Amino acid sequence: MSDSVEVKFGCLLSILLLFVCTCSSPRAMAADTSGPVGTWYLNANSFRTTLTIFSPAVGSLTGSLVNESGITEAVDNISWDLGSRRLEFRRNGNGFWQWYRGTIVEGVLVGRFSHNQQSSAKPALVNYTFHVTGWDSAYVGQGLVPRAYELLINDNYRAVLRIDFSVNTTTGFVGRLKVYSTVAGNSAGEEPEYDVEVSQWDGTHLNFIRRDPNWTQTYTGTVAGRTIFGTFTQTGTTGSFLWSGSRSQLLTYGFGVPKGPVGRVDWQDRTRRQLYHLMMGDNPPPLSRNVTVLRSNLPPFPATPYPSERDDNPSQHGQDYRLTELQFDYTLPNPYGGASISRRSHAYLAVPTTPLPAGSKYPAVLAVNGHGGSAAKVMRGTDELYWYGDAFARRGFVVLAVDISHRPRVDRRTPYMNDPLYPDPDTGDDPAQGNGPHPAVKAAGFDSDWEEDGERAWDAMRGLDYLLEQIFVDASRVLVTGLSMGGEITTIAGALDPRLSLSIPAGFSPDLGVMLYNGNHPCWRWLHADLREYVDASDFYALTAPRPLVIETGKVDFTFSRFAAPFAADKQILRRARLAYGGEIGNVEHYLHYDQHRYHVGDVNPTHTSETNVRIPEVVEPTAPWSYAWESDNRTFPSRGNLFETVSFFLEF
Repeated sequence: MSDSVEVKFGCLLSILLLFVCTCSSPRAMAADTSGPVGTWYLNANSFRTTLTIFSPAVGSLTGSLVNESGITEAVDNISWDLGSRRLEFRRNGNGFWQWYRGTIVEGVLVGRFSHNQQSSAKPALVNYTFHVTGWDSAYVGQGLVPRAYELLINDNYRAVLRIDFSVNTTTGFVGRLKVYSTVAGNSAGEEPEYDVEVSQWDGTHLNFIRRDPNWTQTYTGTVAGRTIFGTFTQTGTTGSFLWSGSRSQLLTYGFGVPKGPVGRVDWQDRTRRQLYHLMMGDNPPPLSRNVTVLRSNLPPFPATPYPSERDDNPSQHGQDYRLTELQFDYTLPNPYGGASISRRSHAYLAVPTTPLPAGSKYPAVLAVNGHGGSAAKVMRGTDELYWYGDAFARRGFVVLAVDISHRPRVDRRTPYMNDPLYPDPDTGDDPAQGNGPHPAVKAAGFDSDWEEDGERAWDAMRGLDYLLEQIFVDASRVLVTGLSMGGEITTIAGALDPRLSLSIPAGFSPDLGVMLYNGNHPCWRWLHADLREYVDASDFYALTAPRPLVIETGKVDFTFSRFAAPFAADKQILRRARLAYGGEIGNVEHYLHYDQHRYHVGDVNPTHTSETNVRIPEVVEPTAPWSYAWESDNRTFPSRGNLFETVSFFLEF
């Protein structure tokens, strides 16, 4: 029989924890001054439209909408409530009417709309079955830099162009261009990232040069709204070729000039609120929480035989800890006014049996699994991939391993999609050990407004709430770690929750463009918006700064890339991420190990005796103008010890 513990003060505690979570500094967050007036670029059920709202008089709103065919349509019944930040309007299309209802946070709109071909009357809420997201061009990404554009070059090469300030160029701007796939070959067409020379950029006109040892390309482009188009020439060929694209990575930190500590905090506060809005319903604190102890005072799982690549020297570190199996049941507010929403998660808590000196507390780890894994596997220690929870528990850490999984099929299918984006079975990732399907966060009668990674990160962050409540945990020394999808959630949770002291994502720092065309599992993608339109992986790491960050990848991990040197994208992303760390650049490390898609700590390696310690790249940026050879340079040198010693250094114990 389970032992149920009702957390009486859960609501108040959750609100206090959310306040701590969303305030990354003692500075007060700036007020949200965004509103409905302006030009909005909307993504409505994957159809792009441009909405313009005017205010001809105080309290009066008028507007119009341009559809993908360039036809202007009337917009009326516009209302804006500042208290709830809710915008509503009606689109009068050709033979149909659509009613829109959404909220605006920091220039980002998230909401729903209805579609009716028979009546123009405002429908009931249950008829708002489609989703809309969008951004205000005067509020989001309005500066000259940093800018990013998603490009199609010569009808074949898919690329990202980034532009930012530079103090080392005559124009004051610098650029980078990365071809991440081709139309013909998908991710097999990935190329190195090139530094490019920006010879003109004024927000409308762009000229830049890309140099290769074998050729030079000269680009000329013009901006129109969120799009850009132009031509380029290449030495050794005749004529010119077309290229075009649209805005991407709207919320990016950039890569050229650091914002300084104050500017960084302002950017982080604003960007977190925007991502909460896009991913997880504004990160609501639970209305209630019930913690059920399923089993307590359990001995550790038998951890032999050890996986062949487990390099934490487990035989020399005993399992001096006890386990508690937990179930968390939450209720969340219903944004549509009905019954509260339920959410459940499952976890194992490991607490050392080794006593601490008087007055001290244990460091702690929030551990998350990847595909096919579970909290049980993370703590069992015999799985080839997910053994790191047991490893940290053996070293005297309190470990909370939280299950991360997928929605059941019924939650993945949406009213406007013929097929689900996520074709997983309904069984979850490891149902035999408690990690079955995780039903979506959704109100009765609606599909989910949340993205699936938003749900996973919210579960992890609520697990952190519980971990920080334990009186024997040192709240200033709590890290998050995970492999693969666990590295993905580690990245997101570390970015969105400043209470985490250190993040160690493993096997996840991919180029998201490459990932999109590489045949990877699509669970990282957003259903209601395009993740890549808003941020890049390096922006999640910029949100982590200046807190310590160790990104762990393998030299021969082809999971996210078919490039000859698959770690090249990892090095590109780390190069961008380091900018946000500014004077604290020592707080970010790239642990580039010899292996594939595995977790390593660099203590004693049973199969590669020479591969010990955290090893970091020797070359992390170009060594000569326009050179990209550094990206595929796999030379490394040992850092300050193994991963546990690195953690001890960063967390100061």
